[in-house]
Amino acid sequence: MSSQRLGLCLSGLLLLPGWLLPGMPARAQPADPAAGLVLQPAAYRAVIGQPPAPGSRQERDDLAILRWNQRSRTPAGIVHSWRFLNRNLSVFDAAVGADLARTSPSLYAGLPAFLKRADGLKDQLKDAVARPRPFVNHPDLKPCLPLEGSWSFPSGHATWFATASLLLADLLPERRERLLPVGLQGGYVRAYCALHYPSDVLASQRLAEAISQEVIASPQWRTFKQQVAGERSRLLVPPPAGLPLLSD
Repeated sequence: MSSQRLGLCLSGLLLLPGWLLPGMPARAQPADPAAGLVLQPAAYRAVIGQPPAPGSRQERDDLAILRWNQRSRTPAGIVHSWRFLNRNLSVFDAAVGADLARTSPSLYAGLPAFLKRADGLKDQLKDAVARPRPFVNHPDLKPCLPLEGSWSFPSGHATWFATASLLLADLLPERRERLLPVGLQGGYVRAYCALHYPSDVLASQRLAEAISQEVIASPQWRTFKQQVAGERSRLLVPPPAGLPLLSD
């Protein structure tokens, strides 16, 4: 275990990360590269639209897909879904062909600031629509990922992964065709495991497209893109055996 996790024992005093002794300089906090970027919910409500009405043909289609997914799930498919449980940029490592955290620390540390804005916007839209999760109204549906109590429309995971893939593709257009399918998978698994309706995921994909366009056009993103430009060449060096095949 690292000394950072254990803390540093100095003269009998246990120093945990963030603690300072008198005279020790404070550690500078990293700047927020998305500071000043505000995504207004009103501009995105038309993008996601409204979820299918209860009892409508569209909702019946949603439920037919969820029930078919449940009947046809495989152990490998369920394990694959767990890869997207946590919103972590490292899920894109294979698509890029590099360890993002080690090879591009500035990108890895800074990109989540933009995704945080997308997440906050999604939360406001979710609360405004207030669609219950599919397993709440349809107890025959048994999710294969941990239950979540927030509203269902749009999907937060689907929004995050799709937005992340689109922003990474803007930084690494050479990997675009590999990145975008991974971003979509982050949403598809939510319907595969019955945590979201398929219409939740489709709305999230539309939302991610619109968010990424606004972010990419912002001065904050242009500045960030310049700041991480030096890491691009390292990210584009494939492993000696070549880029891995993306089979999922």
